[in-house]
Amino acid sequence: MRFIKTLMPYALGMCLLILSPPNLKAQQNGQQQQQQQMMQQHMQQMQQMMQHMQQTRDRANQLAQNMHQNMQQMQNKNQSQMAQQYRMMQRMGESMGAMAENMQTTMERLHNMLQNRNMTQDRDMQRDMDRIREHMNNMSQQMDESLKIMEQIRDRLHQHQSN
Repeated sequence: MRFIKTLMPYALGMCLLILSPPNLKAQQNGQQQQQQQMMQQHMQQMQQMMQHMQQTRDRANQLAQNMHQNMQQMQNKNQSQMAQQYRMMQRMGESMGAMAENMQTTMERLHNMLQNRNMTQDRDMQRDMDRIREHMNNMSQQMDESLKIMEQIRDRLHQHQSN
């Protein structure tokens, strides 16, 4: 009996020692896989945001070109007030295109930072970059909304031109 009492703590310790490391290692592997999946999702989101920003930029440039053409038509018809309205919209479209280009460049730089393992090893740094990514996504959505409004203004100008 005394022999069993003496061996019991050792036996329990051996059982824990045998069972713990694989579970700990499996847990660590699971965490690493989860982090890698999260990083891949962030990379995909960044790619989508950059593509979206390119589309926004193209739309803004198309809007500016359209306004420039309309402005020239109005100047040819001696409708200076309408031409001035088109000129303002053209400049605003050009500005939106430049903003979209700058945001796309910023997103590309952030994407490069997220791919850099040295920068993403620090959890605080990774959290901060994730916050920037979220803000860039919000700004891109706001730019898209602004561009939709500008397109509505363009359509109204076309309606006034027709009348």
